[in-house]
Amino acid sequence: MYVTRDKDGDLCLFTERPVKIDGFGYWQPRKNGLDWIKLDSSLFPEVKWEDEGPTEVELVKKEKV
Repeated sequence: MYVTRDKDGDLCLFTERPVKIDGFGYWQPRKNGLDWIKLDSSLFPEVKWEDEGPTEVELVKKEKV
């Protein structure tokens, strides 16, 4: 999975590696337009619009205790 930040500050999580669209100020999926969700923009403060590529992350399921 990948996390990106758009030029306007929106933070998004993609299931596949997205493409940066500089002219419009956002990232978009390469294939299916439905493979992303918007996240709370306060998360991942280290992810910036100026980043060359998306930040790869891993989703981990916690076991119930």
